[in-house]
Amino acid sequence: MSTQAAMQERIAPWKTFDDIIVGQHFVGFGRTVTDAEIVMITAMTTGFHQPLHTNAEYVRNNTSFSGVILPGPIILSYAIGLLSATLIYSSITIAFLGLDKVTSKAPVYGGDTITASATVNSKRLGSNASKGILELGIEVTKQDGTIVMTFLYTLMVRTTGLAT
Repeated sequence: MSTQAAMQERIAPWKTFDDIIVGQHFVGFGRTVTDAEIVMITAMTTGFHQPLHTNAEYVRNNTSFSGVILPGPIILSYAIGLLSATLIYSSITIAFLGLDKVTSKAPVYGGDTITASATVNSKRLGSNASKGILELGIEVTKQDGTIVMTFLYTLMVRTTGLAT
């Protein structure tokens, strides 16, 4: 997606539950992943010491990948951060409720730029009318348009502009 198209899909921050429109689509910011970043992340965490993320020779000789890849959970974290940085839902979010249907579809290498976009799949009032449940369908793409990950992201949000 071009930068111009991405800018056209940015929307104003939601101030109340009523501002959220089911089917509405918005695009987060982009982020270029570096080889150094992949090395740093795998060195600093205990769960990502798999050869897919740490050993270029292993990857070249034993997989169809062209180099070490960014761990999937990091892609997911980056996507949430890139969307949160838009501040669209920041002022009404009360709590993170969950992730569902996470699907990795393509690798992310050093040098790739990823962008996250979201579509409002549903919204409903919670058991307390001052709170609502928002489900966003998230898609993460690379610079060439390849979809690298999809998932559902569920948040609890305020239904009024007043703090709860």
